[in-house]
Amino acid sequence: MPDFNQYLSREYWRAHQLELAYGIAAFVLFLAFMFATFPYGPALKAALGPMGLRFESSEQSLAFPFGARLDNVEVRSLTPGPALFTSESVRIWPALGSLLLFHPGISASAQAYGGNLKVSVHRSGDGAAVSFDTNKLDLAALHLLKEIGVALGGELSGEGKITIDPVSPGSDSGAAHLTAKGFLIRIPGPMPALGLGDVELTAKLNDGTVQLSEVKSSGGDLTIDGHGTIRLDSMDWRQSALAIDFTLTPSPTARQRLAFLLNFLPHPPGTGPYKLGGTISSPLFS
Repeated sequence: MPDFNQYLSREYWRAHQLELAYGIAAFVLFLAFMFATFPYGPALKAALGPMGLRFESSEQSLAFPFGARLDNVEVRSLTPGPALFTSESVRIWPALGSLLLFHPGISASAQAYGGNLKVSVHRSGDGAAVSFDTNKLDLAALHLLKEIGVALGGELSGEGKITIDPVSPGSDSGAAHLTAKGFLIRIPGPMPALGLGDVELTAKLNDGTVQLSEVKSSGGDLTIDGHGTIRLDSMDWRQSALAIDFTLTPSPTARQRLAFLLNFLPHPPGTGPYKLGGTISSPLFS
C-alpha cells in the first residue's frame, strides 16, 4: 500500500522540484482558463432571476488578475420601473467557495454611489443566497425611499446576508447590521430635515418578518433607542406593517428649533416610549 505521508515532507518536494513546478503551472493555467471562459452573463442572470431582477451592461472585458469587468451596469426589477442599481464599472469573478460546494455563484465589487459595494450570490434551491458588504454609500444618491416621498442623507456602511425563495417568500431569511454616519431624513410636508447623527441598526428576517433588535441614533437632533418588527407585505413593500417601540430625546437646540412639531407628539419627549404603527407608506405614532 503506498505511503502518502511522503508527499507531505519538504524533502520529497525538494527532490521533485520539476514535478512541483509542473503542478503549480498546471493549476495556474486551469484557474486562468476557468476565469477566462466562465459564463459570467448566464451566471448573473441565473443568480438574479430568482430575486425578480435582471441586469444590463454595455461591454465585458477580462479583469486582472482574474474575472471580468462589466461597464455601464444596471440592475432592474423584472417589472417596469427605474434602475435599482447603477455603476460605471463592476468587477465580477466566480465564487470559489460556492463552486467547491457545488453551488456555482459569482462575486462582484463596484465603486458606486460614492462608496464601495461587494456582493456574493449563488443559487440555493429554487432561490438565491446573497451576502453583501457596503462601505460609505451615499444615501442621497441611493434614493431608497423616493417612492414614498422621503429623502435620506448620510453615509451607509454594513454587512449582511439573505436567502430568497421566490416560490415561498415567507421562507426568506437573513440578517444585517447597518450603520449610517451623518444620517438625515426629510419627510413630505413642512417639517424640516432631521439630523440623527450616527445611526445603528441590527435586524433579522424570518417568516416574513423583520425583527429589529436594535435601532439607535446619537449625536444628532434626536437620540433614538428602539426595537420592534416590520411585517413584510409580499405584494407591496410600502404596505408592510410597522410595530416599533422607541424612546426619543431631542437635543437642547433641537428642542427649541422643533418645538412646534414636538408639541404634536402624543406626549412630551423623554417621558415615556412611543409606538410606531401603521405601514411604511402611512406610519402612525402613538
